[in-house]
Amino acid sequence: MPEEKKIQLGQTKSQETSTAQELQAQGLPEGEFLDTEFIVPTDDVMLPSQGKFYANGQKSVKIKYLTAEDENILTSPELIRNGRVLDVLLENSIIDSSLSPTEMLTGDRNATLLALRTTGYGDEYEVKKQCESCSETFTEQVLLSELKIKELKVTPDGNNEFEVILPKMKIPIKFRLLTGADENRLARVSEMGKKKINNKVSVSTLLTERFLLQIMEAKGQRDKGYIKKMISAMPIADSLFLREYIREIEPGVDMSYTFTCTSCGKVQVDDVPVTAKLFWPNANV
Repeated sequence: MPEEKKIQLGQTKSQETSTAQELQAQGLPEGEFLDTEFIVPTDDVMLPSQGKFYANGQKSVKIKYLTAEDENILTSPELIRNGRVLDVLLENSIIDSSLSPTEMLTGDRNATLLALRTTGYGDEYEVKKQCESCSETFTEQVLLSELKIKELKVTPDGNNEFEVILPKMKIPIKFRLLTGADENRLARVSEMGKKKINNKVSVSTLLTERFLLQIMEAKGQRDKGYIKKMISAMPIADSLFLREYIREIEPGVDMSYTFTCTSCGKVQVDDVPVTAKLFWPNANV
């Protein structure tokens, strides 16, 4: 953990004295001068992408610890309803102006959110799991600090794109990793984007919309109309392959964790589920 640094809110003692004198000189009551001695700790969060996808090559962001004011964001019904609560939290907590949360890769955003969470609610995160051996449900306190960072495994090309051949279709494609802006767009699609099957059943188009955002080239063609047709014809085996390949190479947080069943003692490795309890510890989930 890098040395803790602090950001000062307001003025220093010497500035306070001079300002108080100025207020007196102007005939203003000194009692209206606000207390300016409070400071909020800050920390540097190393980005899993190592800055390789950003024009300025930024490898870390500086965040301020969550405060009582941030609870206004986390408990805002409007922000929760429109799905923007975590975006606004990031915007309010990242104090670097050189990298916007919407520009950050999803993996970098997740690493930053986990770092923020520990500043506000501590390292322990309560999750419920079902034992794969005895089927009993048990509770475990996951230590977020034990989650490892997944660094970039494959170097992208000059356009920050990756190339792979779909095993069934035998088609070479190029794809990119998603950003915060992309995730926001997909969130809107999940609310509105549905397609009729046989003019009867409406199904979500989220998966194909995600592929359409990510796949930038198919068989040498970069036309989105062509790529959309290719996605519609993609066998499920290729869809699974592509999603798994992206998951493997994408930098971010490795959510795998070793759980121990309190009923039978079975040890199992599984992904940490992300629930409302991450930022709302008292949520009934």
